[in-house]
Amino acid sequence: MIEKCVVIPAVFCLLLTSLIGCAAPLALQGLGSATPVAFNSTGSGKGDSSWLARYDDVVQATLRAGQVLSLKLEKEEIGNDQTVFQYIDGKGNKLDVLIERRTETVTYARFSVGLFGSKSMGQLMVRQIIFEMTAEGKFLRDRRSVEAD
Repeated sequence: MIEKCVVIPAVFCLLLTSLIGCAAPLALQGLGSATPVAFNSTGSGKGDSSWLARYDDVVQATLRAGQVLSLKLEKEEIGNDQTVFQYIDGKGNKLDVLIERRTETVTYARFSVGLFGSKSMGQLMVRQIIFEMTAEGKFLRDRRSVEAD
């Protein structure tokens, strides 16, 4: 019978050897695939987008999107070139939305749900903002392409 004091160092040596050279990706792949659901649900919790739209229109669409999704507006800091919203859902999870003016016609938006928040909730918020912008006709387009339609 193999003793415990021999097995533990042998397993440690095998693990150490597998992390060296070309075998490292195989060892790390095995560790990473052991819990794929945990990596998908926790992720970095962030997403961003840039739109051909005026800053003020995106800010107003974000406020409407929060109302449509029945989110509680916890924090609102509206500035000339940057706006921060913090929404809370029914379970108490936070959704931070940052909107920045990049140019007169380009607006940047970023959402963050934290390390353990639902990234899909942030994506839903962004889709709702896009829907609100589209419904109001606030996305800017090249006039030549509009005249060609």
